[in-house]
Amino acid sequence: MSVTAIEAIGLTKEYSNGRGCREVTITVGKGEAFGFLGPNGAGKSTFVKMLVGLINPTAGSATLLGHRIGSLEAKSQIGYLPELYRYQEWLTGEEVIKLHARLCKMERSAADQRIPELLEIVGIGRRGRDRVKNYSKGMMMRLNFIRAIMHDPTLLFLDEPTAGLDPVNARKLKDIVLSLKAQGKTVFLTTHRMEDAD
Repeated sequence: MSVTAIEAIGLTKEYSNGRGCREVTITVGKGEAFGFLGPNGAGKSTFVKMLVGLINPTAGSATLLGHRIGSLEAKSQIGYLPELYRYQEWLTGEEVIKLHARLCKMERSAADQRIPELLEIVGIGRRGRDRVKNYSKGMMMRLNFIRAIMHDPTLLFLDEPTAGLDPVNARKLKDIVLSLKAQGKTVFLTTHRMEDAD
């Protein structure tokens, strides 16, 4: 059984405007919390989008948990919190999470039990019954975090997860990430902030 969660060899995405990322080679072991640090515009999000199967690389190769990137086997084991996100504004927070739980093929009874627990953990609580159009940016980020971990993924990708969070909620999210690592989950976090990477 592989002890590698992420292995990328020369992974490249080139766009016609010259942007993207080039020849990234990394190995991340299972159970690691890995900080992928770089300035804004360096290609961190592009790299993650290749790993999670949202865009195809121009060159290079990569595997997640021993499976080719973009494969159903890889996708079924990952959670992804993108830097930019939008939900249907007429849905409540709870409805957003229930929708994504169904997309992940979670049992309804398991989802119904887990949703209130996660809403409480991230500090949304009863506001989960509010429509997301009334959520602040920080609340949307916390809702997105729940969506990423709802199905208990083995490998979690967090793209700039503290953007828009106040210091208290940023600390809370970091504590949750550390608890996930303690459970043996692999966490891949992109950031331009040295303190988040640390």
